[in-house]
Amino acid sequence: MAFFNDIGKKIGSAAGATAAKAKDLAETTKLNSQVSDQEKQIEKLYTEIGKKVFELDKENPESPVSELCGKVIAAQLIIAGLKQKIDDIKNAKESEETERL
Repeated sequence: MAFFNDIGKKIGSAAGATAAKAKDLAETTKLNSQVSDQEKQIEKLYTEIGKKVFELDKENPESPVSELCGKVIAAQLIIAGLKQKIDDIKNAKESEETERL
């Protein structure tokens, strides 16, 4: 009978250890999720800060971020040109369709 008692104690001990590990894993997963949420929030705030700095310094050649602001402005101009080309293509297509009617 002592043999079965020892086996029962070992099984109970192993089950307890497994349950504790599962609980620790669940808690760790929850905490990692919270860390990830906070990191995403920080990234959003960095983006907001960057936009505000850009708006304040985009025309200031003395700004420490003037070179980066210039690159943003250049990209904005490229985007505007590309959007204009898209509009031109759409308008040309609409004109062709109207002429066919």
